[in-house]
Amino acid sequence: MLKGKLPVDLSDTRTKVALGVAAAGTLAAAGAIYYITRSSNDDAETSGKEDAVVMENVVVEEPVVVENVKTSQKDQAEAKKKEGTDHFKKSNYTDAIACYLDAIELFPEGSDIERSHCYQNIAAASEKMNKLHDVVKYCTLAMGLNQKYIKAILRRATTYEKLKNYAAAIKDWTAVCLIEGPQRSMNSGYMATSDRVLKLYGEEQAKIIMANKEPRLPSHTLISATLDNVHMRDFHDSTDPETLTNAGDKLYLEVLADLESKSYDVIVEKLDKALESKPEKFLNHLRCLRGIFATIMVDYNKAIEYFDAVIGDRTSYLRLKVQAYVHRGEVFQGKGDKNRALPDYSAAVGLDEDHPDPYLHRGQFYLSIEALQPALTDLKKCIELDDEFPAPWTQMVYGQYQMARTVSPSLLNEVFANLDKMVVKFPNVADVFALYGQILQDQREFVKAEEKFIKAQELAPHNVTYKAHQATLKMMAENNFDSALVLLNEAIEEDPKCDFVLENLGMIYIQKQQYKEALGCFEKALELVKTEAEAAHVSALYIGLKCQWEVCEEYGVKPVSLSDLQGFGDMSPS
Repeated sequence: MLKGKLPVDLSDTRTKVALGVAAAGTLAAAGAIYYITRSSNDDAETSGKEDAVVMENVVVEEPVVVENVKTSQKDQAEAKKKEGTDHFKKSNYTDAIACYLDAIELFPEGSDIERSHCYQNIAAASEKMNKLHDVVKYCTLAMGLNQKYIKAILRRATTYEKLKNYAAAIKDWTAVCLIEGPQRSMNSGYMATSDRVLKLYGEEQAKIIMANKEPRLPSHTLISATLDNVHMRDFHDSTDPETLTNAGDKLYLEVLADLESKSYDVIVEKLDKALESKPEKFLNHLRCLRGIFATIMVDYNKAIEYFDAVIGDRTSYLRLKVQAYVHRGEVFQGKGDKNRALPDYSAAVGLDEDHPDPYLHRGQFYLSIEALQPALTDLKKCIELDDEFPAPWTQMVYGQYQMARTVSPSLLNEVFANLDKMVVKFPNVADVFALYGQILQDQREFVKAEEKFIKAQELAPHNVTYKAHQATLKMMAENNFDSALVLLNEAIEEDPKCDFVLENLGMIYIQKQQYKEALGCFEKALELVKTEAEAAHVSALYIGLKCQWEVCEEYGVKPVSLSDLQGFGDMSPS
């Protein structure tokens, strides 16, 4: 499986499906515009125009008092409200609030809308005084009288964000988007803002998830994908086991055999036992491999300990030190610490400029931050050093395709030329065909894409991610969610620990409005994520769906579906 979440990046259908969650998309919208339209006519903040607060069906003017005729209670309330607005315009916010509170008391029974406008105006005055908790309080009072009062929900949403209460903020933004509907929400920037806040909340939750994560081996698919990015020749040794006397050294050779046969479930135990036996010949080989498996298990602190030991041992072979730097950089990247990841990758390059792995991993790092040109430079250097290593080829072509999509469309011909070259060069590497299929799918050449996915599945029948790709194809090409569901259920039965399949399965359940099942899939996927970035992504899916479900029940509105979003342009990530 390719690193860098390639399967997510190429499919605009998956993104559209995600946008159905939280009425705005559960994936982060890069470059989202924080833009709030204030168009209703009851806000005290509107200045320089007619009245700051124009009451519905009421012309704002001084109350008319006829001699010997008692002014009605409502007229008195309206006059007090206007007085409050006059104070607001002059920045006399304390006086404005006092007038609005008086107006609320004066309005007769049945004046819930008018009272809600006063509460919202008090919230606006409180905001001017930076009394954020009062803003929340009075917006909530306004909504208690007028539940779908967009202006109050908007103000409370933005205030919750200022208070860093992202859970409450995203729920309010979800309500705004669902009440206003897809077209207005997209045109007004509400969806983009919802995505941005959801991303913040997802990142916040991801840190909590990763800090409390119990180490565990993931699916065999993921372990194989990780090890496919490692030059295992740095760990191989031709020593005859019969010549070894140390039990730890002998166990190391057994581990190499287990790696060859993909008997991953026994490897960690053997590595630990070997290290306890105080090996003589293969101590740093064992430390480095144990660090790699600790990384795979998301046991990052332990991984760093092992890599530090290899780096700090003067007797370590140069290539093992290179591997230690590379994989420690990968740990920092997984922890979301990009500032420490890049120096480790570069240190590995500095140790051995002729080793391909540092260029591969640094190239993948650059891809993850969308620095496409330096990524391609590193990946081409990796290929130059080892032309028979398939991983840099697939990553390079992926990077070229991203550049063709976003910067230089003329690169598309080179992308397909390289894909054809890779198919000939690596006829037995499933990832090559999977990448080809994803690019064809993104180009909407569905028949050819299906052929490539089927070929990938034939080459690696136990890699269930290829079934997930075929399921996505069913959705895009045929709008056939039932067939996609069958494929994904088959995949998850084969490999229950594949978070990518669970994520896709959750998306299908959303479209079928089976929200409980979708939430269950995202919960399981969260238990299996490996990096903080993945945890943030899946958290956003889970939170977005949960918010939409709660808002639909609370406000009596309908969820956004894929059909609601048709015709709004390309929704694929930029």
